[in-house]
Amino acid sequence: MKAPKVRLYIRIRRPDGSTSYLDPAWNANRTLRRGYATVDGKSVGYPNGSYYLRYLSAGKRLWESVGPDPDGALVALRNKEHDLQALALGRPPSGKASSTEVQAQLEVATSASISLDQAVADYLEEIRRFRAPKTLAGCKHTLKLLQRGLPNKMLKDITRKELLNHMSSLKDQGLSNRTAHNHVKRILTFLRSQGVVGLLRATDIPRYEERDAQAYKPEQLALLLAAADPEERIVFEFFLGTGLREQEVMYTTWKNINFKDKVVDVRSKPELGFHIKDKEERSVPVPEWLIAKLIERKKQSSSMLVFPSSIGKANGHFLRVLQKLAYRAGLNCGECVTKSEKSCANHPVCTEWGLHKFRKTFATLHSEAGVSVRTIQKWCGHSSLSCTLKYLAAADLRSERTRNQVNASFAMLNLGAA
Repeated sequence: MKAPKVRLYIRIRRPDGSTSYLDPAWNANRTLRRGYATVDGKSVGYPNGSYYLRYLSAGKRLWESVGPDPDGALVALRNKEHDLQALALGRPPSGKASSTEVQAQLEVATSASISLDQAVADYLEEIRRFRAPKTLAGCKHTLKLLQRGLPNKMLKDITRKELLNHMSSLKDQGLSNRTAHNHVKRILTFLRSQGVVGLLRATDIPRYEERDAQAYKPEQLALLLAAADPEERIVFEFFLGTGLREQEVMYTTWKNINFKDKVVDVRSKPELGFHIKDKEERSVPVPEWLIAKLIERKKQSSSMLVFPSSIGKANGHFLRVLQKLAYRAGLNCGECVTKSEKSCANHPVCTEWGLHKFRKTFATLHSEAGVSVRTIQKWCGHSSLSCTLKYLAAADLRSERTRNQVNASFAMLNLGAA
């Protein structure tokens, strides 16, 4: 049996009081650099950092504090690797009476024997350490609803019928098939992490119709930007000209803007709690008109963030700003109704206006200009080519080339003259 891998991390505390677990920094002689973490390939000092080991035991991920001393942390790492290797081979680790005793020391209560509430708390703490804030928020909401539906429940007692009833309650609360699908997938991921599998079949998961990936039309953008104030305009021109995701824009710093080469570097910022989706760090070339506007903006900026909030932190309200702008410009479709029965005819809630559409528009404009699909995939940071092709499929249906082909297919019938 293969021994579980042991990873070493340094836990650091950020200025806002939150903590993160980062890769430690190493000296050239493979000793640890005391109080330093590796961030974007560089050593960053965190004087109060403390080292932790992470490993699997009995199928459960464990964290073990080994203190702030780098030499002691390395010794603890080697000892843990040795002990787990011995257990994998069925031998007692050195200094221990038996593998059974050591296993009992390493093993926390098995997943099936703990409460749902405790399992959720442990799982969310793990998500908080390694996933994006948006992912954490989604998991919190999903699992909170599950806890509310299954109060005082032990993991081992959860049944298939209870999960099916929970799925029905989600739909009763007005959730769409797509949202219910996402909830169930998150629940299954959580249960699988706790060793609970086989309660639902693939056919039980709610299905939904995939909407076409639509891009903004040029006339829509012209009207939107004409109604924007200078701050709104530069924000949404940046979304359009870079094709970045919302959180990538939120955490873009001036250091990420290469004014000389006219590119924007998209990088993770673990010290700020930001990690790029799919770990696809990339550089995106941007038009010269956008670079010129960013140069002028930097002259007036006092923040490291390109688009900070009013209090200098990452701005998470771009969607709200966009929908208010679209409403002000008279661009709402008039047919959207929220769960609280607000109509976009008289409220800024039109779902036709979303930040992700700027990415689709970015990809569409480059495709129509002759940029290869593979290049667009790289610029968008898509791990899968199929995702990029999905972006471009809807645009191709509306292209002049496709329209000419469709007309030519029926030209011989001369139906237009009838």
